[in-house]
Amino acid sequence: MYRKTFIKVLAVVPFISTAFRSILQRDESISPCKTEKDAEGPFYKADAPSRIVIETKGAPLHIKGKVFQGSDCKTPAANAILDVWHCDTNGDYDMSGYKGRAQIKTDAEGNYSFTTIFPPPYGNRPRHIHFKVRAERQPELTTQLYFQGDPNIEKDFARHAEKSRVISLLSENNVKMGVFNIYL
Repeated sequence: MYRKTFIKVLAVVPFISTAFRSILQRDESISPCKTEKDAEGPFYKADAPSRIVIETKGAPLHIKGKVFQGSDCKTPAANAILDVWHCDTNGDYDMSGYKGRAQIKTDAEGNYSFTTIFPPPYGNRPRHIHFKVRAERQPELTTQLYFQGDPNIEKDFARHAEKSRVISLLSENNVKMGVFNIYL
């Protein structure tokens, strides 16, 4: 009886070995700086207006950063388009207009910045801002930005908040400010 079990286990070993090898190879090919994907969610809406002031009714928040090509972690992604969207101060997404939505283009050095509101948490979701980033010769990235100290991060149903997407904020003249670099 033990012999039959042993033979069955030996028969499965090559399949397990192949599966682990492909997982390890896949991990080795991923850039160490690549920003992780996150859920787009049901509230994405294409064709948002191009602007750098997204929303003003709420606590002011200024986000800036750079978009880099993930291949080498340092080449800026010039002229990348960032679709940015988040809920309003009541935790609602505008699906009939473009409140809380914008498209932002990076400059020649991959820099971007925008001013909006500090979005509230809603349900078990932590405060977050959605990003969809498109750049020439790079795969599209959909991700979310979270904020350090938010107790809902650990309770979030998505549980995708990697540390590099959880940023700290500084306050100056009642404006919260943070830096979020994105690696495609």
